[in-house]
Amino acid sequence: MSVIIRSKNLAVIAIYAALYAALVVVLGAFSYGPVQVRVADAMLAVVPLLGLAGVLGHTLGVFVANIFSTVGPIDLLNTIPSFVMSFVVYYVYKRTKNDYTVIGTCLAYSAVIGITVGWMLSFLYALPLLITISYVTIGNFIASVLIGWPIFKALKKTGVIQRWFANYERPGITKKAE
Repeated sequence: MSVIIRSKNLAVIAIYAALYAALVVVLGAFSYGPVQVRVADAMLAVVPLLGLAGVLGHTLGVFVANIFSTVGPIDLLNTIPSFVMSFVVYYVYKRTKNDYTVIGTCLAYSAVIGITVGWMLSFLYALPLLITISYVTIGNFIASVLIGWPIFKALKKTGVIQRWFANYERPGITKKAE
């Protein structure tokens, strides 16, 4: 069994990753450190509309953005929970088709990223663990739910993604016939 990534899906992955990384780097003062609001995480709420290509774009974007992290290469490890949780955001919405699951899964993403990034920052900067986790979780909630949810609703309501990607295969990856 081999996996084929179609050119449209590759384009979605690349555009998403580039936009995510650019937002993080340009807004670096808000994107890194113990008190952060990564505005680029608002894009997480759009992942269900983009399918697996959105998951892969988010993951690649986080990886590229974390290359520029002020804490160094250790921040690249946070790509792993970002991948897992962005997949959860996509998969739960795919299974339920309920818009409100996007809020719930973005909250779960915020909690997991708050714990992993908060723990790392607490360790590196010798800051109180619970306070650091709280700051990161709240910042991620602001970006992914308070900013991201309205973007998700607007894009879904207008159908702009469906029009831009006519005949777009949302799963993002297809199995090659044997």
